[in-house]
Amino acid sequence: MHAILDALASTSRFDMPSGEVSPLARLGDELHIPEGVTNPRAWLEKYLLPQKPLSDQDAKEVAPRGPNRDTIGQRFFEQWQVAQFVQRRYAPSFLPRTHPKAAAKVSQFVDGRQELLLMEPVVGTRVHLEDDLQAISQEFLAFRELFRTANMNKQPVFIAYVMTRGHMAAVGAAHQVLSKAADLVINVDDPTQREPFLKRIVDVGSSATPQGKLPLQ
Repeated sequence: MHAILDALASTSRFDMPSGEVSPLARLGDELHIPEGVTNPRAWLEKYLLPQKPLSDQDAKEVAPRGPNRDTIGQRFFEQWQVAQFVQRRYAPSFLPRTHPKAAAKVSQFVDGRQELLLMEPVVGTRVHLEDDLQAISQEFLAFRELFRTANMNKQPVFIAYVMTRGHMAAVGAAHQVLSKAADLVINVDDPTQREPFLKRIVDVGSSATPQGKLPLQ
């Protein structure tokens, strides 16, 4: 399903013969969303996407669909060949284990000589996008408060990078929700934003490495 969605996200027209968009899916006849539907995306998911009947056990414990945000984000870094500079699950090591925030983690980080890039992926096609953004906002704000009282020897930079997967409204939503929490909200589907972002990861990651050596994946 995710492979099909990725193929559809990069398609600009749908009048091609079935199979040319993705070998995994066939295009059917054009369907119209009924009048009065206020949330077209929710209607499509409910009435057109395949639905697995829930057993009693499934109803009690519904497993999450698809990979986690941080896994999708790591795949993005691997795709653009900068994953060797990106570490996963930043935790505040300067806090004692008994501190209530000691278990807090940021999905990805790049530890440089002068900067610490703290990064959270935003996936535009996730059903609970608003919940994701609220969680990222709370996480970033909590870390900002921690860093105010910590003796940091480098500048933390909070970055949310948006993989729209064709859902461009996710960029605006991220800017709105994260306006006070993130230093940067980057649309990585836009080359003019993606390229400087990737270069910054390389520059910051390389700055903490002895000249002539690269960190291994």
